[in-house]
Amino acid sequence: MKKKIGIVLGICLFIVGMLGIGYATLNPYRGTLKQSVQTKPLDEILTAEQVKEDIEFAMDTMRQRHPAWLEENNENVSKVEKQYETELENIGESITVLEEWKALGRIMHVLEDGHTQSYVNNPEPKYINDFAQFKEDRELLAINGEPIEDVFQRFLTVFQYEREEYARAVFDNNVICNQDNLNWCGVDTSDGVTLTFKTEDGEQDYHYNFVSLEEVKGRTQGSDNEKWVDYTIDEDAGVGIFTLTSCNYNKEYKEVVKAFFEEVSEKNIQNIIVDLRWNGGGSSLVGDEFLKYVNVDGYYTWASEIRLRNHLIKNKRSYKKNAKRNPMFDGNLYVLTNLKSYSAAMDFAMMVKDNQIGTLVGEASGNMPDSYGDCLKFAVPNSQLNFQVSYKRWHRIDESKEGKPLEPDYPCKSAEAMDKVYELIGVK
Repeated sequence: MKKKIGIVLGICLFIVGMLGIGYATLNPYRGTLKQSVQTKPLDEILTAEQVKEDIEFAMDTMRQRHPAWLEENNENVSKVEKQYETELENIGESITVLEEWKALGRIMHVLEDGHTQSYVNNPEPKYINDFAQFKEDRELLAINGEPIEDVFQRFLTVFQYEREEYARAVFDNNVICNQDNLNWCGVDTSDGVTLTFKTEDGEQDYHYNFVSLEEVKGRTQGSDNEKWVDYTIDEDAGVGIFTLTSCNYNKEYKEVVKAFFEEVSEKNIQNIIVDLRWNGGGSSLVGDEFLKYVNVDGYYTWASEIRLRNHLIKNKRSYKKNAKRNPMFDGNLYVLTNLKSYSAAMDFAMMVKDNQIGTLVGEASGNMPDSYGDCLKFAVPNSQLNFQVSYKRWHRIDESKEGKPLEPDYPCKSAEAMDKVYELIGVK
């Protein structure tokens, strides 16, 4: 009897061991960073051997993790491999961390995946010391005397994006004020930077030094304390406005969603606006949670491919029954998007539009509905440049619109989107 128990126990332990090995082998998060690591200073010198090791590490990671390398006849993979060889050939005896960052950017750029990218983790980023000219919304003409379009075109060669319109929005809002990013674009910031603006009095030069964000003049005070999820009720207009600037699926989000719909029901609100402008993404589950309170029986979700080791697991588009919750909303739903609505924010908007649950207003989202995503994070061994690699590929819910951006039903400038909805409702 003891012998039989021992055999059964041995078999169970063997099965558990094999399952553990299988999980460790197929787990997509194996070897990923639990938290970002600090990148070495951009002007630090690396040897050719160190740079080669870093670039090879990034390339091997993409080959082992990214779905594109398992897809048939993916021309972008060939372009990446070719660019990789070019960068290796161009390595000199020594190279700065900055130049390595540019090299990685050029390699990843040709993959045409806005989620697979390299970046600097600098705990003390520096910015131009005054934002006043940008608050005046003046046209920027040149940086250090170089036409702005030339700098932008150079930025495009190292940046990872799917839509050039999104790249332009990132350049205008995030690049030209940040010292590391300007360096990445080939701008010399060793003696500050001179920006040329078009003004009522003609072209004007403004010279800036670089300081911490807290020291910047003209910065909107209190912006760091704004809630990432919040809502207001315009009872006079019969409108509820739900604002989400980051797609965090957690207890706080679920509580705010519930409270929002309870107040919408209590005050008999018939029009809801979900503001996803400036939302860079996160978890796509935020959309599912929100729709639980909307009176729809179900909706279609996107098809996908997931890479696990050397296997590409394919999932077809499917219909998901809505797990309805009370209070149930049965009015009009509008969603606001702009070029900085990205990733999971775009997914949220796509679920609403492609399932004909509501109306989109504003600008087309920053990335394509047909795109790679769900990122695994790493750092190269020597420069400690951080990078992330997609391990999934998503497809648009409305398959008849494959390859097209998520265009709003009512296109308009981002700043005009809210007023446009009020106009559609007929209260302004």
